[in-house]
Amino acid sequence: MNIQDAALLISGFSQTGQFKACTDNKGECEVLEAERGVVFPPELKEYINTVCPTKHVALESVGYPVDILSKEELSWTMPGFNVNAVTGKAISSWDESWFLIANEGGEPIIVKLNEHERSSVVYSALQGAGPWEFCPIADSIGQFLVCAAAIEHALNFPGVDEPLDEDFNLAKEAAQWLFPFIREHAEAYYDEWLSVFENYLDDV
Repeated sequence: MNIQDAALLISGFSQTGQFKACTDNKGECEVLEAERGVVFPPELKEYINTVCPTKHVALESVGYPVDILSKEELSWTMPGFNVNAVTGKAISSWDESWFLIANEGGEPIIVKLNEHERSSVVYSALQGAGPWEFCPIADSIGQFLVCAAAIEHALNFPGVDEPLDEDFNLAKEAAQWLFPFIREHAEAYYDEWLSVFENYLDDV
C-alpha cells in the first residue's frame, strides 16, 4: 500500500486530517539526508515529504498510544534509543540503519535505512533485558498508518460509548467494522494488530 493510497483510505473513516497528503516545501527530508550523507528509501522519503504530520500525533490504542513523530521530531538524535536521555551519550546497541518514525509506550517503531525496496517494512520492538529485537508489523509505512489509524477509529466508534469490556472484547459494532477492515488491509499482520482484542478471532 503506497503512501497516497493510505492517506486517502484514512480520510474515508477519519475526519481529523492528521495524514492529509501535501507537498513539503521546507526540505526536512533533504536536510536529514545531508546531515548523514545518506539516501533515504523511496517510501520513507515520500512519507516525510507528503504525509508525515507537521505536529505530533498520538493515535489511541489499547494501552499506550501510538505516537507518530512530526516532521520536526524526526531526527538522528533519538533520546532513549540511540542516545542516553540523561547523559546524551551514544547507546552502542542501536544500529545506525534504524530510523525512528513512531513509538508506542517507549517501544520504538522504525524503518531500516539499508532496505531500499519500493516500500519500507515497518518494525517494532519490545524492550527487554538485552538489545532491541525488531519484528515486522507492516509491509509499508502506508499499511502501518492505516492499521494504527483504524484501531483509533474503532476505539472511538460512532454510537459506541464503551468500546472495550473488562475482558478486552471490542464492542460488536466496532468489531464488525474493524476486524474485516484489518483482515483486508493488514493481510499477514492481522494477528499482530488485533490480538490485543479477546474476540478478534470470533465471527462477528
